[in-house]
Amino acid sequence: MGTRGTNARRASGAGRRPAGRSARRRRRLPASAALALLFAAGLGAALFLLLPTARGGLSLPRGQIAARQGAAHQGAAHQGADRQAQPPQFEPPAGFAPPEQAPQAPAQPPAALTPTERPEAPAHAQAPAEPAPPEQAPPQAQPPAAALAAPERPPAREQGIFFVHVENDGASLRLERVSRDLGASNTPLRDSLNALLSGPTAEEARRGMVSFIPPETRLLSVHVEGGAAGAAGADTAFISFNEYFKYNIGGSEGLALQIQQIVWTATEFPNVGGAQILIEGNRVDFLHGGIRIGSPIGR
Repeated sequence: MGTRGTNARRASGAGRRPAGRSARRRRRLPASAALALLFAAGLGAALFLLLPTARGGLSLPRGQIAARQGAAHQGAAHQGADRQAQPPQFEPPAGFAPPEQAPQAPAQPPAALTPTERPEAPAHAQAPAEPAPPEQAPPQAQPPAAALAAPERPPAREQGIFFVHVENDGASLRLERVSRDLGASNTPLRDSLNALLSGPTAEEARRGMVSFIPPETRLLSVHVEGGAAGAAGADTAFISFNEYFKYNIGGSEGLALQIQQIVWTATEFPNVGGAQILIEGNRVDFLHGGIRIGSPIGR
């Protein structure tokens, strides 16, 4: 039993070996095929190495490639600009011959100047003409010294004018003279009357001085007419005021005081003996309250 089994296994094993060997032999490639594969692999590797060289040399880094591309673009742009800047070439028509030009003599270089030499000025250049001196006006005859003297003016003078001094709270009224420095003038009487119409100063008002002449009164005209020749106080001053002179808030007593202020101020001048008061240039016989002014009034 055991011998048969062993022999049977051996027989079966002997029968299987030829089959395994044949299978191994079928799996192996022939040597020619292996050589062909190696040749193809080597050829592919060679082509892979030679392909970059065939396209333009060995491959460069990306930075160098970008630099070369930028330079190429700039070169193309410069070439385009040069083409646009160049003017179009004129091509003469067939049979056109340019005119002949006379040969020009070669230019001679200027002679060198020595340190002491100076180039001569051209013949047409002339020195600038000197300006002619201004014409002098003929001397004018000087006027005599007497004509140059300023006309003499009367010296400054002190003149008296009259206001009303109020005493004892109005219980006593009297005329009082005050001084004014009126300066030099050819119309002293007019200046004195205008100073009177201006009223007392602040200092004079503190001392009780007032004027009874209405503040709206204006002097219109004044002139002096002579009386007897050589007689002192023989002249009469004709003095004209506006309509406001006729009205006084003080009544007849105020009118009497304002007339006294005018008469006493005018008669301060030694040649004036009286004053004729006019209203708007006209003679008026009476003012309100029966005050007579139709004739010259003296002190």
